[in-house]
Amino acid sequence: MNASTAVLEVHDLARTYGEGTGSVAALAGVSAAFARGTFTAVMGPSGSGKSTFLTCAAGLEPPTSGRVVLDGADITDWDEERRTRLRRERIGFVFQGFHLMPYLTAAQNVGLPLRLAGRRPDRVRVSALLERVGLGERAGHLPAAMSGGQRQRVAIARALVADPAVILADEPTGALDSATAASVLELLRGCVDELGQTVVMVTHDPVAAAYADTVLFLVDGRVAGRMDRPTATAVAGQLARLDEWVA
Repeated sequence: MNASTAVLEVHDLARTYGEGTGSVAALAGVSAAFARGTFTAVMGPSGSGKSTFLTCAAGLEPPTSGRVVLDGADITDWDEERRTRLRRERIGFVFQGFHLMPYLTAAQNVGLPLRLAGRRPDRVRVSALLERVGLGERAGHLPAAMSGGQRQRVAIARALVADPAVILADEPTGALDSATAASVLELLRGCVDELGQTVVMVTHDPVAAAYADTVLFLVDGRVAGRMDRPTATAVAGQLARLDEWVA
């Protein structure tokens, strides 16, 4: 994959916590590129570096070494102000815990990233996004009046509102039942197929990973393989082998 087709690239990404004999290498030289309009699942055993990879790729914490390139810009050495602006304008986030503001309606939550960036939300766009995720009639409801699946749909609409370069999803179905999880994954799949978005999703669930185009496997902070056109059975088998490797 050349640079012109990749919306997100990491080069020899390393992240170490602590110093000396007590240090822990959460990432130990990860290189990967994610093409525009693709859906990638990142998987691995507990402690493999999945979440650290996502936080470094998002500019939430700096890597110890290596580079992060988003939409053609090397953001590795940017200061916190520039990285915060980048996250508001070019990255959409979907979290396991939804992270909605409890005192804001669904529509207000969707428009929040734009308000934080000093922009007035376009009511027509916000309404259209809520319609896309099947919540057009819930625009005025607070999160407490919505189910977990509905909250996650609001979070996906929020992730789309600024037309980001990439959507980063951290265990987006981890708090949902299987039927609701399937509807959320279909929605993420639709963001790629119908809107041309790029989605990078950390998950532990082989069924969730099967919605992706590619699965990237991490072990001990390193890339341990990848799988194109994954199925739940094939992913589960690969994860079992990774667990044996770690053990």
